[in-house]
Amino acid sequence: MADASETTQVSHEPADAESAELLSAVRALSAEVGGLKSELQALRTQTRALPAGAGDAPGWDDGVPARRGTPPWVRSLDTPAVRRPAIPRLFLEIVFLVAVAVGAAVAKLDALVVAAVMAGAWLLVALSEWTAARAARLREEAVYTQFTGRGSGFADDPSWFAPPVERTALAVAESGEDTAARLPPPPG
Repeated sequence: MADASETTQVSHEPADAESAELLSAVRALSAEVGGLKSELQALRTQTRALPAGAGDAPGWDDGVPARRGTPPWVRSLDTPAVRRPAIPRLFLEIVFLVAVAVGAAVAKLDALVVAAVMAGAWLLVALSEWTAARAARLREEAVYTQFTGRGSGFADDPSWFAPPVERTALAVAESGEDTAARLPPPPG
């Protein structure tokens, strides 16, 4: 590859002082480009990973994460709502079934009645589980399904896809329409 100073075709004797200054600037720039090319070539031939040491280049230290300032629009957002703690449904259901069994034993009910009461309690637990699972499914469907909306969309209205009607200033002037902006009348 040719050196930039070799390809520059500038005469060695400038005609005036301004040309001399320009010539010296071009020669300095040419020397700088040649130096940068040699540095680039040296970097390309190196086999070590960038950066080599901690003192090599600031900001390349992998041990310290980079801190970024929070953009102003993020600070303007409301903080997330505080979520209520999740109810341990399984624990409550077990406690309910045990309480029903203890209540039936304290009441000294017959075995057939105890079985019927426990079946009813179990049906209540199953109904609460079914209701909770249905509510969770409906919540997920509301979040993750595509909103279709009601009424006609943009695709049904061809005017959204028609080219705009062009009104030039000449056409407005010929029609006699007044398009000058006006302030509202002063309050009376």
